[in-house]
Order: sequence, then structure tokens, then C-alpha cells
Amino acid sequence: WFSEALDRALLPVFALSRLVEQLDMFATIPEEIGAAFHTGSLPFLPPEEAGGFMRRNMTGTSCSDAEKIERFNNIAATIKRGAKMEGILVNLQVAPLAVVCYAYPLVNTEDFEPPKVLNSTEIIGLDNLAESKRSASAKETIQSDGVVIAGPLTLRQCTDCDPTVKTAFIAWVTIDSLTENQVIKIDGIDHNKWGFATALINWAELVNRSDVNEKFIEKGLNYQLTRTDEVYNDQTREFESKVNILAGDEEFACDEINTESVDINTANNVWNIKVGKSEGFVPCWKKKSIAAAFVGAFIVSFMLMIICIESQSHHDLLRDMLPPKALRKIKNYKTCVEKYEIATVFFSEIVGYTAMSAEMSAIQIMKTLNEFYTELDKIADKHKVYKIQTIGDGYMVTGGVPDRCSGHHGATNVALFAIEAMEFVETFRTTDGAKVVIRAGINSGPLVAGVVGTKRPQYTVFGDTVNVAARMETTSRDMRIQCSDATCQLLRMSSSHLFFLEKRGTVAVKGKGDMNAWFIVGAADICNENDASTSLCV
Repeated sequence: WFSEALDRALLPVFALSRLVEQLDMFATIPEEIGAAFHTGSLPFLPPEEAGGFMRRNMTGTSCSDAEKIERFNNIAATIKRGAKMEGILVNLQVAPLAVVCYAYPLVNTEDFEPPKVLNSTEIIGLDNLAESKRSASAKETIQSDGVVIAGPLTLRQCTDCDPTVKTAFIAWVTIDSLTENQVIKIDGIDHNKWGFATALINWAELVNRSDVNEKFIEKGLNYQLTRTDEVYNDQTREFESKVNILAGDEEFACDEINTESVDINTANNVWNIKVGKSEGFVPCWKKKSIAAAFVGAFIVSFMLMIICIESQSHHDLLRDMLPPKALRKIKNYKTCVEKYEIATVFFSEIVGYTAMSAEMSAIQIMKTLNEFYTELDKIADKHKVYKIQTIGDGYMVTGGVPDRCSGHHGATNVALFAIEAMEFVETFRTTDGAKVVIRAGINSGPLVAGVVGTKRPQYTVFGDTVNVAARMETTSRDMRIQCSDATCQLLRMSSSHLFFLEKRGTVAVKGKGDMNAWFIVGAADICNENDASTSLCV
């Protein structure tokens, strides 16, 4: 839950970074600012005006242009509203050359109960590379190709004030150079970077709105989520390791015997969660039971060996039919059903399958479909999507199910699979040389997945998201991949690929009315092709 919650909170800053790459108004701001302490660069404000920070004088630059400030505010406000994270996503910023240029909201009252307010006026012009407490994270961001998270930290408007944000994270996403000569020098090495986009996340509010604490309490468990950071010490002028408690119990009273500890990979950091029971997991009769278990195991081992041999063939068959997690539940006689907040579903169908099958023998049909779906299965494995089923001429895969991932990551995998599958179909021929034509449709949203049946169990997915994906396929055109608005928005957030989509307009969807639809035309690897003038959807 913690990993997924943080991933959702990071989506807006990824969207902002992509918009910076697309819009010309941001392209040349680094040239206006210039590297710190270089001739012709913007000077630093005097200490009495800088509020105790290392701030540049932004007067006369694009960062003080009222028209451009208003345009940025409109962009950031749209992203913030679309994220639907009121009270959690409290500020969005862009920092060319690591110098804060724009921030929204500049004075934030909308996310807090009066009299609390988050005033970011004095952060404009802040040079993150020159500011000692932020320089380490800023350098790490410039040197990375992804997201860097700093925190947790407490935000106050004055020294003696109550915290405006008790536990906050600052997320930085690097932005590559937008013009030929843009570089940022770190420790004598040039990096082709424009700067970065920043999001301020109210982590305490995110945890409070969830039911994660109640879940641990219901199970009678203590837990503590921590993160170890390198913190700058002003007195020693060195970085020191500091363990920060992000959620759970301030004092973790369980001993090592009754505690389980697991690392959680989140963005560029590794967090640790400890779970335990204060009264202990280990019963007092453990030693005697171990001895008895050895004796009993010796007596029944031969019987178990025979049973295991018989069940192995059954297990092997189920392993090929069901995901590992579902198989474990089935083996434990548990109902396998899971809810997924965001997943992507792909449907395809062979056009004219009835006519084609009437002209071929049953053996030819089976051979053709086997060759056809064998290749699609290879493409599905390549792009890490899961094949749900094949029914006659229909083929269905999912992204984000059963292996959970962020919404844009699952949509990216499914879209890449669909593109390569369509390229394969273009060259595929039946045994008599006939060309195969398919239609494809994709939709994203919440769904439920699980295993139905006991005699011949089948892993499948249910929900309105699945129905709309099927309608996207039936209303698509020959050799085209049609997707819904929901999938289009997730593809726009892809951090690895730039997708080219063609707006089809509205299509009539049974049970839903008119819906906007898009055709997926192709994709480019962002790492190899970074064309700031290309729109995501045309």
C-alpha cells in the first residue's frame, strides 16, 4: 500500500515535467538565469532580502513575467485538479538550473483549514544547488534519470508556529536539456539537463486518509515504517545518517524474535517496515512441538512422498493455468478474488473469422490459430502483460493484473504489446497464404480479478472497465488500436515512452452512451528520441 500510494502521489510531477518539455515558454529560461557566481548570471539577493536562503534576484526574467506566471498557474492548477489529491499535493514547482522559477499555489489556502497557510513566496529564486540543506538532493536529481525524494520534513511558516505540514516529502523529477547548449555542472562534470520539476506532498495527510493504521490495529499488530536519510549537519558541515519514522508507532516495543522486517522499494529510496506483536509470535510450547514434529514427520514422510508424487502433475497443470498468487490461494482452499484500483485491458478479434473458418478445414483452422496465438503469447511475455484467455478468434491481455504496478506503467506495457502485435499481424499469413485482419481495443480503470470454478478453474477479470475495453474493440476499425480517454491519459503520463495518438472523436458504446476514443498510432522511446515539439495526442 505504501509503495502504491507514493507512486500515485508522484504522477502529477511526472506530468508537469512532460509539459515543461513540450512548451516553448520554458525552453530558454536557464540561459536567462545562468550558472551561480558566473559572469552575466543572475546575482544572489542580499541576506536581509533572501529570508535566510540562497536566492537569486529573478527581477526582469521570465520568472517574474506576469503573463508567463499566469500561464504556469493555469497549467499547474489543471494538473493539481486532475490529480484529485486535495490536501495531499500542496505545491508544484519548476526549477531551471535547479533555481525555483514558478510555484503553484504561491500562497496555498485551499488545502488547509484556517488559519494555516503555505506561503511559497520566499522560495522563488531559491538556488537548490547553492542551498546547503538541499544541495545533496538537487545534485542527485540532476545526475539521475528519474525521481528523487527528499524528506520527511516539517513545514512551518515561522520558527514558533505550529507545523503547516507535519510530515512532507519533496519529489524532484529531472528534465533533460531543451536547447543544444544547456548543461548543469556537478562536481566538474557536465550534465545535459534543463533542471527539474518539483512536487510537495503532504504525506501525513495521505496516511491519515487511508485505513492502513486501522488494518494493523484490527490484526493486533504493531508496525513502524522508516526511512534512513543522509542529513547535513550545519555544525560539523558533514552529512550524517538519520532514521525517520514515516508512519506507525513512534516507539516500537517488539523484540527481534517477534518482529518481521521488510524493505520496500520506493522510487530512489529503500524504506523499511517492521511488523510485530508485543505479546509475541512464539508460543511457550515451541521446543516440545518441534521435537514432536520431527518424530511425526519421520512416521508420515513416506506417506506424504506418495501423495506429493500424485499431486505434482496436478500442480504443474494449475501452474500453467493460474498466476502464482492465485495458485497459492487455491491450494489453501481460499477464495481467490482481488480488487485493482487501476489496470488496463486489451481485446482483439479476427475480422471475418466466420467466413475464413468456413473456407478452411478444422485442422487448418486449429493449426492457423495455434501459430497465430503462439506468436502473440511471445509478444505478451516480452512486454510483461498477462494473457487472460483466448476464445475462438478473441484474445485478451491485461496490464497491472495480476502483478500490480502503477496505472501508467501497466497502460504503457499493454500499448507497446498492442503496437507490436499489430505489426506482427501485418506480416502473418495463413497456411493457404491468406492475410489475417484484426481489430483491437484498450481501456483502463478499476476491476476485480479472481478464479472461477473448481473442477476446471479459470483466472479472469470482471467489471465495467472490461466491458468498455470490449466495446472499444467492437467499435474499432480494421488493423487499428482504439483506446478510451482513460487509457490515453495514462499513456500521456508514461515516463519511458512517448505515444502518438490520433483522436477519433466520439463512439457509441452500449450501456455508456457516447465516449471519446483515440487510435494508438505508435510509440517512441523517450530515452532515444526526445523531441520537445511532438504532441502526445494529435
